[in-house]
Amino acid sequence: MKSKHALFCDYFLKHLYVFLSVGFILLLPLQIDADDEIPQLVLESASELIPGLMPEKIEATPIKELYLVSFGSQIIYISTDGRYVVAGDMIDTKSGRNLAEEVRSLTRRKLIDDLSESGMVVFTPEAVRSTITVFTDITCPYCVKLHNEIEELLKGGVKVRYLGYPRAGLSSSANDILVSVWCSTDRGQAMTNAKAGKRIEELICETPIAAHMLTAEKMGVRGTPTIVLQNGELIPGYVPSSELIARSNGVADSGG
Repeated sequence: MKSKHALFCDYFLKHLYVFLSVGFILLLPLQIDADDEIPQLVLESASELIPGLMPEKIEATPIKELYLVSFGSQIIYISTDGRYVVAGDMIDTKSGRNLAEEVRSLTRRKLIDDLSESGMVVFTPEAVRSTITVFTDITCPYCVKLHNEIEELLKGGVKVRYLGYPRAGLSSSANDILVSVWCSTDRGQAMTNAKAGKRIEELICETPIAAHMLTAEKMGVRGTPTIVLQNGELIPGYVPSSELIARSNGVADSGG
């Protein structure tokens, strides 16, 4: 019979998007709130769950004998004695809040904030009400569909920031096109032309696309377009511009 750690590894590795596709392993400094006294058995259990992979954060939860452990945006819970591991969301039934998703959103927001906007392809409206960050690919039909609505998004006050996410990998022809877009003097026009199927000048330079892929892996991105609202909420897939404007501006108006 497999040990609890072996069983959990089998489960967790199916759901944890580590950087194998780009040749990295997630090794983040462990964050523990100064006010939290984490039981030693929880620390030991968390450190043994995935060999070579340390959790990013451990903190107490509203349930007295359960601790939250995060590996990037992947959340699990460990009992005080280190014996039980629970995978899933924690819902506050009184407030309706998804406490696990709040942690994920904060993690995504920090990951996005750590990226320089100068390394993105940015479309800015005259008056910015809100900002979305979009992982995009040139060969993705729904990325093209979303981009075709860029003018509506701009009219709605939504600033659109693109990150490169070639689904076929960094050695693909799609990545070569994205590199040419990022190396263009007018990235916005190059992006528009590429998504319209037009040939753009082949260029080579240093780009942040590999870093964008790394961020995507940390966040569990699995396809394009993946849209991140400014509060860290993740939208997996295409959303019509009218709905996206309402959701994005709604988050901004609520202080997100």
